[in-house]
Amino acid sequence: MRLKLRLSGNKATIPFDYQQNLVGTIHKWLGKNDEHGKQSVFSFSQLQGGELVEKGFNFPEGSTLYFSSTENKLLTRIYKGIKTDPTLFNGLKVYEIDMIPEPAFRNRERFYLLSPLFFKQKIEGKKNPKHFTFEDDETDNLLTEAVKRRLEYNGMPDETLKIKFDRTYQGKKTKVINYRGIGNKCSICPIIVEGKFETMEFIWNNGVGHSTGIGFGCLK
Repeated sequence: MRLKLRLSGNKATIPFDYQQNLVGTIHKWLGKNDEHGKQSVFSFSQLQGGELVEKGFNFPEGSTLYFSSTENKLLTRIYKGIKTDPTLFNGLKVYEIDMIPEPAFRNRERFYLLSPLFFKQKIEGKKNPKHFTFEDDETDNLLTEAVKRRLEYNGMPDETLKIKFDRTYQGKKTKVINYRGIGNKCSICPIIVEGKFETMEFIWNNGVGHSTGIGFGCLK
């Protein structure tokens, strides 16, 4: 299930590196919980509909934020948290909440991204993990195997799963997203997924790649 949050316009410019503030807002709405540090079963988008200005973004017509999860208890907590305190930061405020059910998926889907997809992998002999993007040919297989492990962990094995970037997309690009002072090289490029219906629902709700719990890999 997905929550579509409609936000009022901002009163101060939203900085480029606003993601940490957005994560803080999500955890404020969740309240005291044991989700921090665990493998996330939720995902959320970037702020939608902004215009670029000199030092960040403005949302004169307001914005939209999506939060999805396979766990109804998390959706309930987010909903209650918003009702208690609908503010975000820099003047943004939730004024409407819509519930969106999972679409009727097929066994093969093309997903756009509502937030950049981040994927990293440790490389033997290297101190720091490599950040893989659509520019790396091996990313498709590595990403597929990582999602298979995640599905297995959640009791939903899918050996039919295949994930690949749609490299024919004209607007594809990489972007470095800074979070807590660390630059994360991400992909902005649709993905094509083949798998079970339940798999499609799972990844649509919970995201794809690493760090979905802090705003990466949310699917449209």
